[in-house]
Amino acid sequence: MSPILSLPGVCVFPERPENAARGVAYPHYIYQVLTHAGVAYCKVEPDDLGNSLAELSLLVTIGEASLSSELQDSLRDWVHSGGAWLSIAGLCGLEDLFGVSYAPPAYSGAWGGNPVSTLGEGYLTPDAAEHPVLAHLNIPLHFFNGLALQAGPLEPEHSDNNASKSQTDYLAHSLDAHGRETTRIALAEHKVGKGRCLVLAPDAIGAVVRIQQGVTVTRDGVPAPDGTAPVSDGVLKCGDGGVLDWYFDRQDIPGVPGLKGFLEPIADQWRELVLRALFYLGAKQGTSFPVLWLYPRNLPALGHLSLDTDHNDPALGAELLRVLAEASVPATWCVIAPGYEHNLLQKIEADRHELAMHYDAMSQGCPWSEELFEKQWQYLSHLFGEQPVTNKNHYTRWEGDTEFFDWCSKRAIELDQSKGPSKTGEVGFPFGSCHPYFPVAPNGELIDVLELPLHTQDFQIFVPKIVLEQLLAATLRHHGVLHLLFHPAHIAKEGVATALSESVAKGRQQGMEWWTAKQINNWERARHKVAWSKREGQDDNSTICLSSGSSLAEATLLFLGQAATSVVINGQEHSSTPTTRWGFDFQAITIDIEQAKNYSIEVRSDISHTAPAAKAAG
Repeated sequence: MSPILSLPGVCVFPERPENAARGVAYPHYIYQVLTHAGVAYCKVEPDDLGNSLAELSLLVTIGEASLSSELQDSLRDWVHSGGAWLSIAGLCGLEDLFGVSYAPPAYSGAWGGNPVSTLGEGYLTPDAAEHPVLAHLNIPLHFFNGLALQAGPLEPEHSDNNASKSQTDYLAHSLDAHGRETTRIALAEHKVGKGRCLVLAPDAIGAVVRIQQGVTVTRDGVPAPDGTAPVSDGVLKCGDGGVLDWYFDRQDIPGVPGLKGFLEPIADQWRELVLRALFYLGAKQGTSFPVLWLYPRNLPALGHLSLDTDHNDPALGAELLRVLAEASVPATWCVIAPGYEHNLLQKIEADRHELAMHYDAMSQGCPWSEELFEKQWQYLSHLFGEQPVTNKNHYTRWEGDTEFFDWCSKRAIELDQSKGPSKTGEVGFPFGSCHPYFPVAPNGELIDVLELPLHTQDFQIFVPKIVLEQLLAATLRHHGVLHLLFHPAHIAKEGVATALSESVAKGRQQGMEWWTAKQINNWERARHKVAWSKREGQDDNSTICLSSGSSLAEATLLFLGQAATSVVINGQEHSSTPTTRWGFDFQAITIDIEQAKNYSIEVRSDISHTAPAAKAAG
């Protein structure tokens, strides 16, 4: 029997009105999380939810909503009949389906209070660490709001209509912002009838946005208490807006006594928790959906080298170019005005490297302003003979909120890479991610500029090269892009060139390819132009349709399940190969996707109806 292909339905409930407590922020960003992951899904408008249930096997909702009694009954019937529901920060009055109940505020008479309590800041900590949804977590997971939940009710309120016994597993609970225990439920799984529900109390999507973007930078941030990250230096920069905790979100770096780093990409872990919940529910309920893998040829991750040309010394620039040639690796050269002489720039381009902008709002006479950004952009565009696609801010300078992304967007700079560490104690993932992402403005609108986070500066200067092992392992675990920055100014110093070459070699040994920022930008934007739709087939099976606004050479499609799978695309059969991604077993095929061509996809074989054991890597 062929597995059922069914697009998950994703429904974002309306945000509460102004001056009413909200448990979620930027809920529509769920679409970006799923699109970047390549998950095939369909949007379901709240007003159409009841009519859409018959077409869905899996439902994802974001936020809290007051549903009509008719819709509540329809959801109960749908779950009891085999539907699977993942709710993030919402119960919608259906405590009986989720096996948890609302936790009331500590004082119900508080002015501006709520009949149900928001969760506030804290940490998700697993109680069932081996559960496939949670098996990727090594530390408690930082969140910033959500819905406060407590255990119960034990039996469905409508058990008279549904005789089947229910069962609830409380998989994770919350610590408060100071790491202290609470009784609040963070993740629960409720099996009832033929279906099951997962409720994730923290605002996972809001946490992704807050961590990866940080908060508005208007003054110095609070420095690390161990002296390794003195961000209070009188210079405004990305790190001043970081929201992660110096104690709870950093870990000791093995082999470097006294140094801690952000070794776990926490925003990516929230993304993965949501993905694992989808895959788990799909596997348990015997349904599958396609995933467009992150990279071509089923690559596990990517590496990226950026090179900031501070001081523009031509001899050191030529030396770094020689080191790159020996390693046969392309890089993105972030050129600071006035830049290199013409002959060296020509040689950089001839060696397949990218010329990019290095916006300077740090040097004397270079204030943070759009006017100066424009002036430097015009100068470098003329110097390069073409407009740059990529920018990084000198010293990771940053002011304000997302206004800088608007500066980039106006000038067709499609990728920025400023969000990263300027101090040794920030090394790793201070903005929680190793993935390119589109930022979101305060009003919730997406900004058309990719951000590619930075993870460390020059090995042997900024941090010892042993840190590579931790960064490489984390990037591979989370299938991201390892972004290493080197300066030509340091390349002749002892150990730096060797560290660069060893970094490239070790990444390749793990199956990574090294791309320029322009390559990453072009590939990611092409992936975002893929569209999915569903067409019903015969014999109760489904056919998923794919079309794309861009070509994608050697794209990899994944299908959940352990069993050998034959994938039929436009009538042509493709044999699959097993692969493990996000801790789950998939079957993979690699095809060329052509622009504007329609693809009809059908899977033929059995897939496992039980969730595969989670794996720590892959």
